[in-house]
Amino acid sequence: MRYRPFGKAGMAISAVTLRLADHPRMSGKDWRNLIFTALEAGINSFEVHGSSNALIEGVGESLTTLERRLLFVGWRLRSGGELLGAQAIHDMVDVAVERCGLSYVDLVTVDDPGSAFPPTAMAALLGLRQSGLIRSLGLASRGESQERHLATGVFDALAAPFNLSSGWAERNRIRSAVARDVAVIGEDFWPQAIREREAKPIFKKPSLWRRRTDPLTNLGGYDFLDNTPGWTGQELCLGYALTEPSLATVQVITTKRDKLEGLAGVVERDLPTGCAAQIEMARFSAEQAAGTKRRA
Repeated sequence: MRYRPFGKAGMAISAVTLRLADHPRMSGKDWRNLIFTALEAGINSFEVHGSSNALIEGVGESLTTLERRLLFVGWRLRSGGELLGAQAIHDMVDVAVERCGLSYVDLVTVDDPGSAFPPTAMAALLGLRQSGLIRSLGLASRGESQERHLATGVFDALAAPFNLSSGWAERNRIRSAVARDVAVIGEDFWPQAIREREAKPIFKKPSLWRRRTDPLTNLGGYDFLDNTPGWTGQELCLGYALTEPSLATVQVITTKRDKLEGLAGVVERDLPTGCAAQIEMARFSAEQAAGTKRRA
């Protein structure tokens, strides 16, 4: 595993972060074993994105086995309606500190609420950060409101999608955040279109009808994801995301221990020769196709 500095926090965190999201078939023991697998692979960065009893049990039984200072543990807060209220924020911290046994949360990331945060929610977050129960505040953004929120100086981190089909708009938003001394967490390194493509590969020689109707045609020529020896498409996507120096870490989501071990191992691997060029050509092809479609 390799480690990267996390913004102004000064802590070195693993290049891969394991995101822990509720899953109906995972028991507390399953979560504990998965987290131990991550720790054995050198992963010290985790984000909890759920509230099931099994998940909380697994987090508490595994992460408390190490010194707190060696771990970077984040929590995700959903926005909208009652989900982003002062009470919900205090309840989240209570779960992390009391039920999971963590003395503090390194990062609380709030999904972008659009135009403005509820004043009571922001006051609660700032109060908890001042108390030390929360060390940093993060924003998860995919929209134009990102710049406005980051300009307030409140946020220490940004969670944003970055993958092999990311265009200049996404890249510029990431670099703008870095210019503000905001740490950037890469998300969605394996986008839905790519996952669907791996599950149902496109025919090597698609018919004219298929080329016209296939929703993945705008992605460009990513056939190499299916036929690069020694690599899965998911591993290639992660390897590419890890080449972006602006990212402090890249989040992965899996409940399978063997897959987690494989993804963690990508950190120490170099992309195959010519792979980066193939990705750039595929993205350029997609951008050209999108431009032609807009002009049509």
